[in-house]
Amino acid sequence: MASSAFPGPGGRPGQGRERRSGGAGPRPAGGPDSEPARRRRRHASLFRVVLEVVVLALAAVFVILRAGGNAGKVGAAFYHLRWHWLMVSLAAEAVSLTALSWLQQKLLRVGRLEVGVRELLPVTMASNAVAQSLPAGTLFAEGYAFRQYQRLGATRALGLWAELSAGAIASAALAAVAVAGAVVVGSPLRWSLLPSLSFVLAGALVAVALFRRADLLSRVIGAVLARLERVLPASLCGHLRAAEQATRRMSEFRPSYGLFGACLGAAVLNWAMDAVVMLMGLLTVGGPVPWRGVLLSYAAAQLLVELPVTPGGLGLVEGGLVEVLTRFGVPVTQATAATLMYRAVSYWSLLIVGWAAAGWLTVRNRRADRSLDAAAKATPA
Repeated sequence: MASSAFPGPGGRPGQGRERRSGGAGPRPAGGPDSEPARRRRRHASLFRVVLEVVVLALAAVFVILRAGGNAGKVGAAFYHLRWHWLMVSLAAEAVSLTALSWLQQKLLRVGRLEVGVRELLPVTMASNAVAQSLPAGTLFAEGYAFRQYQRLGATRALGLWAELSAGAIASAALAAVAVAGAVVVGSPLRWSLLPSLSFVLAGALVAVALFRRADLLSRVIGAVLARLERVLPASLCGHLRAAEQATRRMSEFRPSYGLFGACLGAAVLNWAMDAVVMLMGLLTVGGPVPWRGVLLSYAAAQLLVELPVTPGGLGLVEGGLVEVLTRFGVPVTQATAATLMYRAVSYWSLLIVGWAAAGWLTVRNRRADRSLDAAAKATPA
């Protein structure tokens, strides 16, 4: 993420930016506001929309064809839901969100920002809705959460460090869930997946360790820049310099190993509870549970969520998860119904709640701004 996209410490979006002097003046022909540039953006947006529609249509066709003549049975499965399992899935999703908010609270408190889980929970729900509403929405969600952290009093360095550290910890926790899934899945698949997944987990843990020691990360970036500056593009070198400076400012945040271990445990709990929602989807529609394949199926679904093709992996997750579950022996009718139930809880319900939280945060922030403006006007110069 580009640091210039964020407001200054303690400020509102847009504050702290330099004003242009004089008139607008002539714009360069190839600038970002030129007609060719605008045309390219329109074409890119149109291509993105067409791609999303095609992916969603193909996913729908795949699910329908996969169900074959059992499509009517998929609908019938929703007439005989085990409602108690659905309630368990809703409770598990609530625990998942709370664990993620707790993790963020502990990281922000490293920078001596006293904030409670209750204050961070709406931020977690809103940023999740942003992430699930846009292709590659994780980047937009990180920027949104960063601005909300600043609203709560975080400095620029603390907000950026907490958001990046939380992302690294979450990635390591998901890799750990995938490794656990590979361990329990069975011999043939275990030995084909375990080496690569273990390598991913090791890399994610190294990233977590580097964010614990941001001064080391800054030195690593500086060393790379010193060795490769002559061969790298100037724009990439500029980004590396900005990253080196940013990580140097984060060096004051050095949590204990125990705290980072607790945060990693909270991240694992976050993913595990969401995996429980998928498990409850199977039980809600009366489907068999492939116990050895649950964690691996869940990790595969989360990989599809992160693909920057459709918002929240919409269409990709539905088609992919149905296929994975059937490979583990779940009948296609119940695999389809369970997948739809899982997405109803973990995607659509969180999307509604998250945007409601985002609206509440917007109203609250505007009221706080008006109060500050009124106090500033009432204070004599």
